[in-house]
Amino acid sequence: MADGLMMYETQFFGFSPQTCVLRVHSGIQDSLLDVMLVVERVIHKKLKELPDNRVTPSQLRACTESFLQLMKERLDLIFERVEQGILQHIFYIPENILLPEDSVQEQHVYTEKQYQEMQMEIAQLQQSYKCEMMAKHALLNELEEQKMTEIKLEQRVHWLNSLDNTWKNNAVSSIPESLTFVTELAQEIPAVLAKIEEKYKDEIEQKQALGARTKGEESNWKQHKMKLGHE
Repeated sequence: MADGLMMYETQFFGFSPQTCVLRVHSGIQDSLLDVMLVVERVIHKKLKELPDNRVTPSQLRACTESFLQLMKERLDLIFERVEQGILQHIFYIPENILLPEDSVQEQHVYTEKQYQEMQMEIAQLQQSYKCEMMAKHALLNELEEQKMTEIKLEQRVHWLNSLDNTWKNNAVSSIPESLTFVTELAQEIPAVLAKIEEKYKDEIEQKQALGARTKGEESNWKQHKMKLGHE
């Protein structure tokens, strides 16, 4: 197999010349194996017709494999020359030939130094692009944080406005008065809770009694089941 990658030929033909030659070689070997198997069956059939035949199928298979190995070795020697001819005279593009899609190279010729400078410039541009993308992501994250902060500020302003409206509705005009108002409301909470408990006292007692009765029945039922189990 040729050592060169033949990338230009691969670009033009659409496949690797070495791969094509390798597949041709594999196809010939497969065909040779198929032919040898057919020949083996024919020989075996002819030998069975002979009256004094002493050749066993295993001996015939060993002879077939030996002959096949010999044919493969000869084929490899011949195919080396065939491969060189194919790669050097068929799937080969001379060095002075330029493909149509590469004709732009004739208009823009660069020396090796210019090519290296261009590669360095491309690397710098890529690095600058990465830095700009990182800066963009950082700005987007900061903008998102500012939006969240703005939402929280709006919530605080809404809460303060609601509190201010409550103070105004209750004729509270200063911070000390508002603190006094809040303290009075907090002191009224136990009394309100007491009124609610007094109002629904009977219902609460009934629910508690019903719960206690249910627990007692469940306990009696469990004891009864245990007695039955012991019996």
